[in-house]
Amino acid sequence: MIAKSKFLARTTVVAICCAASLTAANAQTDFPSKPIVATVPFSPGGGNDILLRLLSKHATPVLGQNLIVENKPGAGGQIGWTAIAKSRADGYNIGATSFPSMVIIKALRPETPFALDEFRYICNIQVDPIVWLVRADSPYKNAKDLAAQATDEKKKINVAGDGPQSNVQLQHVAAAKALGLQTNFISFNGSGPAITALLGGQVDVAAATLSAAVSNIEAGKLRALVVFSDAPSALLPEVPTATKLFGKSIPSVGMAVRGLAAPKGVPADRLAKLEDACKKIVTDPAFLAEAKGLGMVIQYMGTADSEAMVKTSIKEVEELKDLLKK
Repeated sequence: MIAKSKFLARTTVVAICCAASLTAANAQTDFPSKPIVATVPFSPGGGNDILLRLLSKHATPVLGQNLIVENKPGAGGQIGWTAIAKSRADGYNIGATSFPSMVIIKALRPETPFALDEFRYICNIQVDPIVWLVRADSPYKNAKDLAAQATDEKKKINVAGDGPQSNVQLQHVAAAKALGLQTNFISFNGSGPAITALLGGQVDVAAATLSAAVSNIEAGKLRALVVFSDAPSALLPEVPTATKLFGKSIPSVGMAVRGLAAPKGVPADRLAKLEDACKKIVTDPAFLAEAKGLGMVIQYMGTADSEAMVKTSIKEVEELKDLLKK
């Protein structure tokens, strides 16, 4: 009887262990088993918010769960990115990224309570280059006309843009340095208000993200003189890149690159599932059609490429950050 009791006890222990192992395995296999929360570190209506809400709309069939978007704006994104970095690393807490904005904040505010290595970068989805814009009736017919006048210190051109210390300003001052231009950069709270100032004749030029400008360009109210990107934009293929137009290397350091990240420590299999889901969503024809209608340029990068891009962005911002302190 004693031997039989010991056998039954061992059998029970083995069964419990097996059940526990199966439960743990199923927990991993079944991910996600509840909605995923995606934090947007900006107010509703901005570029990151629009992208995440479009992702949310198409996520359920792929994830089998809802993707819930929560806005946590403040301090130029610092509050939201800190919340993402410090959230539970279980795959159910992710958030929107935007480069080089995250890098600029950390470079200029070393005390910021998040570190760039506290994230795992799931994917990048959208690229949004910076353009120089003028009104349709502007005497500047191309960017060379603008540059010719802006080399005269006595005739500084007023340029509106998102700022201060934004990716838009970084792009503008980097281009101005490369071309030897003299301009007055006037900061506005976003590309939208900067464009409004240009339309109202308050400034000569605006530097803005392409997605913010494309509707006014298509309506014939504004004209894009140049695009700061490595290749012509699919939205405005006829507009030359700065490097090609001026015949010298002008880095596209301000181009907004938007995607998703999770806090460091998310299990590798869950991170892989999120990466795979992201790729499936953003390559779906229905998603791409809606994105095009919203003026988005979709350019997918997986985890490895995204993390390599972050390292490049850090290097570029470190080289140019002093221009934003002037």
